Amino acid sequence: MSEMRRIAAQRPGSGACTLASTMDLWLWTLRYLLEAKDADGAPLYKGHRQGVTFPMADALCWILASRYQILDVLELESKGGENPALAEALPGFVQFFTDLCHVQAAAAAGEVARICSSLVFGYNRHPSWSGDGGHVYDARELTVLENIAPGLCSCVVDVIDEDGDLPAKAGPCVRFAGLEPFTLRRNKLDGCMTGARLAKDRAAQALTEVMIPETLDYPL
Repeated sequence: MSEMRRIAAQRPGSGACTLASTMDLWLWTLRYLLEAKDADGAPLYKGHRQGVTFPMADALCWILASRYQILDVLELESKGGENPALAEALPGFVQFFTDLCHVQAAAAAGEVARICSSLVFGYNRHPSWSGDGGHVYDARELTVLENIAPGLCSCVVDVIDEDGDLPAKAGPCVRFAGLEPFTLRRNKLDGCMTGARLAKDRAAQALTEVMIPETLDYPL
């Protein structure tokens, strides 16, 4: 993560910052899974539980592939000038592959976030209306509270209407007690997608300007 942060400071458009945040989310998830248990009390991260260990390995592969792609571009920028065939067009090559790194880092972030979220939340049992799912407000009770705390109605989602009917869903909204560090990292990672689509557009535009010099009548 420190390595990617340093690269990001020098190459802001490389996706290295996005990848560092992705690594942070993955590492937090791993530490959580090593200690956590599922809704039935069984440990999550065990050798035989491939539904947990294999997806985490897949997520790590996304991270490593993106990391090495970024390092390869730095190598190209550092030593590409030594190749006469690359020297003249090297800045364009570097910019193009830097944009590709940004696009790939965003793709890796999306996959890792999806995998981690499914593992962190997916082994908890969804609360039901009959269980201990937290406080469910009565519509009339909420009206009284709104006079005390204006704006409360816009925040409460689990409300029984005046006829006593429950909201049309499986149960009360899920609570995230103890998982706030994960949700903060996930929100940060979503913000780290900034600029990825612009990089993709630049890379696509660059491809339209490629020509093959040996074929004189090859269209631009």
